[in-house]
Amino acid sequence: MTDQPAITIDGHTIPLLGFGTWNLEPADARRMVAEALRVGYRHIDTAWIYKNEAAVGDGIRDAIAAGHVTREDVWLTTKIWVAHFDRAGLLKQAKESAEALGFTPDLLLLHWPKPDPSFEETLGALNEAQAQGLTKSIGLSNFPSAEFARAQSLSKAKLVTNQVEYHPYLKLTKLIAAAKDLGSSITAWSP
Repeated sequence: MTDQPAITIDGHTIPLLGFGTWNLEPADARRMVAEALRVGYRHIDTAWIYKNEAAVGDGIRDAIAAGHVTREDVWLTTKIWVAHFDRAGLLKQAKESAEALGFTPDLLLLHWPKPDPSFEETLGALNEAQAQGLTKSIGLSNFPSAEFARAQSLSKAKLVTNQVEYHPYLKLTKLIAAAKDLGSSITAWSP
């Protein structure tokens, strides 16, 4: 599994198969992240709202200490919760997530669309977080196609993905077309 297919957007290579930590209690998250990395996963996904970022970071450190991976082998994604979409709140949460993880995340996503504060303020803050080195890449989660396109038009940096529910029983033809038109990608959170 270590020879995974990947996609390259904005100059960074993102493994296509990721291990998600939603609904994992901290002790389970630590153990399962370390095991996922041992068996070959190279993309780990978490979020502030999952309340397990510190344990996810510990699991990554455990896998590094065991010699299964280096930090450079792991693509780490986390998400900013909607209550922190104002400029100060977003930057604060991005810093807190990095501290909890013990690593700078590779990808920072806006967890859900929210019109207030304005998209302009939120996307500006997300771009600022990237410029401050709080993440390598930025993107979205759960955004419909029109809001995805609008967000990209407001972002100075490429939004590398929109993480959404996607599986054989849920066709997202418009959203996939929007991602392609924007030179972005879709990440499925529910295969």
